[in-house]
Amino acid sequence: MTIIMRSLLYVSLGIMVYNSVRVEQQFELLGRGYIDGFSVNIDNMVGHIFIGITIILVIMNVIHLLFMGKNKQAKMEDYILPEYDASDERSVEITGKAVRFAFAFILLYSFLILGSYMFIPNYFLDYVWYPMFTTASIPIVGLIFYLISFKVLYSR
Repeated sequence: MTIIMRSLLYVSLGIMVYNSVRVEQQFELLGRGYIDGFSVNIDNMVGHIFIGITIILVIMNVIHLLFMGKNKQAKMEDYILPEYDASDERSVEITGKAVRFAFAFILLYSFLILGSYMFIPNYFLDYVWYPMFTTASIPIVGLIFYLISFKVLYSR
């Protein structure tokens, strides 16, 4: 649940930033004389979704913090990753492996995404969403790969 909420947080932030950059892009095109005018329709729903997801994540983390505070043997790492039970040594080891796999995947994915920017510079004015959404996808893909790695390793 936490990983899904974190992913939704990045998606909603990406959409919110895209809307803002799209308006700024139109102002820039207007200022340079490429267009004569434009109309803007900004939907507040994305901002409300972002705030709602943030509040839910904060509440979930506070509840997790309260439950972990009752455990006298809990360490600080136990507060950071609520996906596993820190008292279970197997879960700790599996989480470590899943994090290593996810980190390696993020490095490869980031390399490919950044390399793809080289092939589309002429389209940035028309497709301003591409660099924003691909950059926002880096942590989302990392979180999803972590979750899949954790589930596969845990099922073995």
